[in-house]
Amino acid sequence: MSKNLTTRSEDYSKWYNELVIKADLAENSAVRGMMVIKPYGYAIWEKMQAELDRMFKETGHQNLYFPLLIPKSFFSKEASHVEGFAKECAVVTHYRLKNAEDGS
Repeated sequence: MSKNLTTRSEDYSKWYNELVIKADLAENSAVRGMMVIKPYGYAIWEKMQAELDRMFKETGHQNLYFPLLIPKSFFSKEASHVEGFAKECAVVTHYRLKNAEDGS
């Protein structure tokens, strides 16, 4: 399998994505930029999460959860922190058949 992958040194992001697909850990979904995590991939995530949870708690830290979606106005307030992340952001423009910008 590794002979058919882009090398890590050549393009780390491409290598990682190819590895995940070829190892059958996840697959692309119908939503651009989103993936469906398959059973083996999810099992790996659960083991990673359990170990990180243990490590956090050893140091007295607590877990917390951040929402997947946040208002666009928050990005405007934190423009300097968000700069450079444009391609990683998805903007929801409609919800419940209404336009998010004007409420129609």
